[in-house]
Amino acid sequence: MGTPAVLVHTGEFMRHPIPHPEFPPDLEAAGPAPAPSLGTGARVWLVRHAEVHADWSERAYGDLDVPLSAQGEEQTRVMARHFSRLSIALVVASPLARAKAMGTAIAAATGAALEFDAGLKEVSRGNWQGLPTSEFRARWQADRTEFVRDPWRWKGHGGESDAELFARAWPVLSSAVERARGGRVVLASHYNLIRALVSGGLGLNAKESFAFKNRPAHATLLVDARDGWRLVARDVPDPALDLP
Repeated sequence: MGTPAVLVHTGEFMRHPIPHPEFPPDLEAAGPAPAPSLGTGARVWLVRHAEVHADWSERAYGDLDVPLSAQGEEQTRVMARHFSRLSIALVVASPLARAKAMGTAIAAATGAALEFDAGLKEVSRGNWQGLPTSEFRARWQADRTEFVRDPWRWKGHGGESDAELFARAWPVLSSAVERARGGRVVLASHYNLIRALVSGGLGLNAKESFAFKNRPAHATLLVDARDGWRLVARDVPDPALDLP
């Protein structure tokens, strides 16, 4: 596989609201093997939903169905206008309202076919779902030893691991790519879902995976190259740039 290249990012990445426990400097936990590419040349835009309502901004909402804020609704409209300048073969969205709104708006702006797939829902936080982020972080720190042993498969909260998240989402991406026949695909989804797809597609290790950021109403671009998946852009506010 060719060396993944990050060609674009914008400004400072927003700190993830539930930061992971500090990794020890000698952490050697390997990532997954990179997923094989299909070699179609398809461009896959992974779009994160917009800002959620303030009632949920300091909670680990996971795959709960939480609403957008007024600002988030406007961010969704803006992202759709950006995509209206691109030819899109297919939009697939998570059925959760915040991502469903993004997918619906992009499909309407581009005239692309629209589908919803539960495989693109955000990670389940299990028994920790809905906790204030401060308490979520405290529990995560308390389970630090188990987490750093194998972050890809860790699920101390009783919900889903990154490995399980990737396993249910990657077939959705692969199917969309196959049907797009080399065209552009949009997956409207969530932060951890996007991080798992990028990590599993490229074979990122734990440090690389948890350093990855994709802000609300921003997008990441993967390309299905013949020699492997390539990360061409990340955390982009205007995907109409559609960089090579």
